[in-house]
Amino acid sequence: MSVKLIILGLLMSGDKHPYEMQHFVTERKMDKLVKLYKGSLYYAVDQLKQKGLIEVVEVVKEDKRPDKTVYTITDAGRMEFHDLLMEQFSKEEQFYDPLYTAVIFARYGDKVKIIEVIDRKINAIRKKIGVLENMFAERRDGISRPAHYIYISQIEYATTGLKLIQSFREDIVNGNINWVSSDSKQ
Repeated sequence: MSVKLIILGLLMSGDKHPYEMQHFVTERKMDKLVKLYKGSLYYAVDQLKQKGLIEVVEVVKEDKRPDKTVYTITDAGRMEFHDLLMEQFSKEEQFYDPLYTAVIFARYGDKVKIIEVIDRKINAIRKKIGVLENMFAERRDGISRPAHYIYISQIEYATTGLKLIQSFREDIVNGNINWVSSDSKQ
């Protein structure tokens, strides 16, 4: 998801300073669903300002603290937001997981080490699913319907990945993978 879309979307609901945007993303656990780095947020805010898509409405000065620059979205920013939103909805999803490449070439690897790594990955995925399910359960009554869809999608995606890796592990253990020794050519 575009950092610019996130910033403009947050400003659609009201004026904010970058720290507040970052805090909102973290507080709402959006950082578990989208990648948003603090540095990229500030850089994107500067770019949006230079393009006239957002503008400064206030600079809040506090004793012994850095000034906070509060931004608002402009009419051009609203138009850009809608364009970015439609672009995001139109994107084709790329189902890519680094695991896919490893699965393809696993038969050339060390079976014992691969099973060890897979076991760690299975535990990590289970933990991730647990975290997502807990976050969803804690917020179920207080989240928007769109956020509901995102949580369900993330849980189902992780669950499907877990099933894939568990099946692959089972194939390895049951001897359903034709292992090739590293010194043979095929």
